[in-house]
Amino acid sequence: MKPQYLLLLGLLLVADIFAYTEVVALIRKPSDASVIVGLLLLALLIVVNFIVIRFTLSKFKA
Repeated sequence: MKPQYLLLLGLLLVADIFAYTEVVALIRKPSDASVIVGLLLLALLIVVNFIVIRFTLSKFKA
């Protein structure tokens, strides 16, 4: 296993925690625009996680 890819997954985990906290804070606001922005950021977070995890797993197998 390559340590730089493990580091990438660790950084992704830390970034996810901070990003999810921000998304939840936006979704809890009473403004409709904040809720929409929060849901869009959540969708973006899911897509980015999928891409990074898939990239990392492909590099582990190589």
